[in-house]
Amino acid sequence: MTPRTVPLATLLSVVPYFHSRGAVPVADAARDLGMSDKQLRDALWQLWSCGLPGYGPGDLIDLAFSSEDLDDAELVEVTFTAGIDRPVRLTAAEAVTLETGLAIFLDHPEVVDQTALRDLLQTLRTAAGVESGAGGRGVDAPRPETTTPDADVVRTAVHDGRALRFVYHSASSDTSTTRVVDPARLSVSDGHSYVHGVDRGTGQWRTFRTDRMSGVEEVGPRRALGPEPQDDGEGGVLLERAVVPSAAAWFLDEFGFRDVIRRPDGDLDVSIAYHDRAWLVRFLLGHADVVTPSDPALAAEIAARATAGLALYQAGDDSKSST
Repeated sequence: MTPRTVPLATLLSVVPYFHSRGAVPVADAARDLGMSDKQLRDALWQLWSCGLPGYGPGDLIDLAFSSEDLDDAELVEVTFTAGIDRPVRLTAAEAVTLETGLAIFLDHPEVVDQTALRDLLQTLRTAAGVESGAGGRGVDAPRPETTTPDADVVRTAVHDGRALRFVYHSASSDTSTTRVVDPARLSVSDGHSYVHGVDRGTGQWRTFRTDRMSGVEEVGPRRALGPEPQDDGEGGVLLERAVVPSAAAWFLDEFGFRDVIRRPDGDLDVSIAYHDRAWLVRFLLGHADVVTPSDPALAAEIAARATAGLALYQAGDDSKSST
């Protein structure tokens, strides 16, 4: 994103405003639109390169202003709107697309208020011409209450800029620790919601899955966060080669392996991405029927761990039979 990038919802409000008023002082327009002078000028700069297909003279939104440079102009007028001269209405296809995208936030009360979301989804379904109770996943169908106190605290704290204390269970180390975090934002991915922020214990940016957080409470104002590091998804990732037999190829739909290569006999050579070796060992133990590590030493370690575990079960059965 460039420094001048402005949210779409803001851009869509600017052109109709100027269209209905003609030349307007920038300070007055910014006040009416609830923006700073800089935000409004950034929006106008961005709109100046937007328009109709063809994107040549006569296609793009055009402006007139009272000085040689838009950044210095006191008066601005939109002289060509490219059709954005009134509030935009969604087509049925657009409403369906938006409704489908927003539906991923259902059952994530820590991310968005569920009552408001269902009201919005029902409005979109009406705009799309979908009857209430029609086939498919209707958003108006009764649902169990999914809001929890922890979810409300998380959502409110992120919105209001408050720090959070919670107990977090780490899947990689299978341990629970108390964390204090200055949260920056929430996201949803692969059916799970996440809090992104700075862990005060380490001073580093971290990501926490919300369903692994418990005992959540606010602990005062959020500290200054600084820029969030750009994550290309590869930082600190290790890869372990393994084999998935052809009969278990279905498991590729359950787990995101990398570098999948199908052998002539149908078996699959894959790479398992991981950050923590303890997690890798538990993963291989838990899925030994469908994944076998290619490294003989690691395969032997997994077999030894499995044998030791079975021995403990056997010892328990023997002790019960002798009593």
